[in-house]
Amino acid sequence: DEKLKELKAEWGEGIYEAVVTALKELNEYNASGRYPVKELWNFKAGRKASLKEAAQHLIKSCKLRKRKR
Repeated sequence: DEKLKELKAEWGEGIYEAVVTALKELNEYNASGRYPVKELWNFKAGRKASLKEAAQHLIKSCKLRKRKR
């Protein structure tokens, strides 16, 4: 894509890679609409959270809410 080539030339490899990664993620979830989709993220590991991690997070959240009552 010409715009990506211009971006890489003007801003460098780091910005180019970030944009390419973002476009790939948007296409992965909705190639036709390209709207953002919320997703649980594991920031410590720098990746999407697994189903097991998501379940653990929900259980932990429920336990915290019960204590507040």
